[in-house]
Amino acid sequence: MAVVKGSQQDQLVIRHYKPWQRFRQWLYTLILLLAIGAGGYFAGIYNSAASIKELTSLRQALETELLGSEHEITRLTQRVGVLEKGGEVDRKATEGIRQTVKELKAHISTLEEEVAFYKGIMAPSANDKGLRISKITITPGEQAGQFNYSIMLTQVADNSSYIAGLAAVNFVGQQGSEKVILPLRDLDKGITDLGVKFRFRYFQEVKGTLTLPPQFNPEQVQVVLQSTGNKAQRVEESIEWPETGEA
Repeated sequence: MAVVKGSQQDQLVIRHYKPWQRFRQWLYTLILLLAIGAGGYFAGIYNSAASIKELTSLRQALETELLGSEHEITRLTQRVGVLEKGGEVDRKATEGIRQTVKELKAHISTLEEEVAFYKGIMAPSANDKGLRISKITITPGEQAGQFNYSIMLTQVADNSSYIAGLAAVNFVGQQGSEKVILPLRDLDKGITDLGVKFRFRYFQEVKGTLTLPPQFNPEQVQVVLQSTGNKAQRVEESIEWPETGEA
């Protein structure tokens, strides 16, 4: 073929035609991709299985620890209950002991008063002999305006024979703007005479319950003892109305 100088010429390339080569390349590529995918899939399964196994072990360990903690909490709760119960028992026991001691002290005080009372009767001082008003006690009653009274009469030292007589008890106070004196028989329904008769060898207690009239403000309690017989005696004593017996 003639070639004209200065004109553009196309190059002709001659290649061997291999129809199966492209198919093989595509097949190899597909196999490679499948292999990579399968490897990734199985690697993921393996990693997931390992993670699941690790998480399962961790969960079991946590469950075991939780169970142990629950048992410890139960044990400690029971222990706290026992200690609280023991503390309550101790508190009750302590309170019981304190109350017992208080009662014993009160009982001892009462016994000491009784011993002093009997000693005063049997072995008085040189100037303290004959008929005596040993004690006057006024305490609040069960109802408003009511009061319990107790007057202890004694015959000191000279108690070889009985002594008899009359005890007059009066209550001095204010009623309105006036000062009045009320005898015991006006306040105690059990007393009908002006005085209370007594007869004893060692001692006698005159006691009862009185009711104060409205608007009466007691200030004093007056007791007069008058014995009869050859050695007649007259004994008087007055006490202020006690604060614990306020009207």
